[in-house]
Amino acid sequence: MSESKTFFAATKAAGTTVEFDFGDKSSPKKHAIAYWSIRGLGAPLTMMLCAAKTPFTLFLYDIVESGENGWTSDYFAAKTEYIKEYKQPLWNLPFCVDRENKKIICQTNAIFAHLGRACGMLGDDEVSASECEQLLCEIYDLRDGMIQYVYGPNPCSPAELLDSAKKYMSKLEAWLELQAEKTVNGHEDKKAKTEVVHLVNGKFSAPDFHLYEMLDQYEAFAKEHGQDLYQGGEFDRLRAFKEGFAALPENQFYLNSWLHTELPFNNCMGRFGSLPGPKTYVHGESAKDATWRGKGTVEMSCFK
Repeated sequence: MSESKTFFAATKAAGTTVEFDFGDKSSPKKHAIAYWSIRGLGAPLTMMLCAAKTPFTLFLYDIVESGENGWTSDYFAAKTEYIKEYKQPLWNLPFCVDRENKKIICQTNAIFAHLGRACGMLGDDEVSASECEQLLCEIYDLRDGMIQYVYGPNPCSPAELLDSAKKYMSKLEAWLELQAEKTVNGHEDKKAKTEVVHLVNGKFSAPDFHLYEMLDQYEAFAKEHGQDLYQGGEFDRLRAFKEGFAALPENQFYLNSWLHTELPFNNCMGRFGSLPGPKTYVHGESAKDATWRGKGTVEMSCFK
């Protein structure tokens, strides 16, 4: 797949382009994904492709200060041109480039499903694929509460956000409990000792990655406000999932990279996690700290 013939090979609007390979630089990069230069929705998609050791391109778009209180991005002008050139009226971030089939996929859960199928991480049959889809929707509901708090004009209190999150966490805790029962074929004496690090059938699937990212962000938020996200022992399955998933060998390349350790959870206008730490970005003061912006082209290699 030569550079001149590659579908959506590059874009000047992205402040950073990351080229991933896994031991063979000549392997074609069949997919590209794009998001803001933060963790956000881009992180679990990136983490999934890294775990699958699938060569790909990552485009990161910067938002920068404009005037005394405003924000701007090269992405805004580029989006209009993208829509015309690639005939995709649903264009938004994140987007996924399927270079083999020359198409652009938009909407987060559609991208999770598309890449999940490509990586063998969307279940083994219709039933497990449906379970993956249900979980992706449920985890997005958990995400929505955080997004309303971070970017909304009238946010709830931190305590209210954490209380709201418990509703979704309780359902996911119960789901993991059922997975534990499956793992030990119903033997109750073994169930309590069984660590569940995957949401569907004991294998990697797309929702694993989004749940990990959301637990990581909510955990940091709870800690900032002097709370234990897992309520002592109320959410032990979720705690074990998060810790166990982070320890898997397949996830080490991504988790030890600057994409995980140096990017903020949220964009610079957010009231939480808009700087790494997590800390909060201050307009007019924090631009010097945004060292993740404008890195140009970066190559990242991991030998299998």
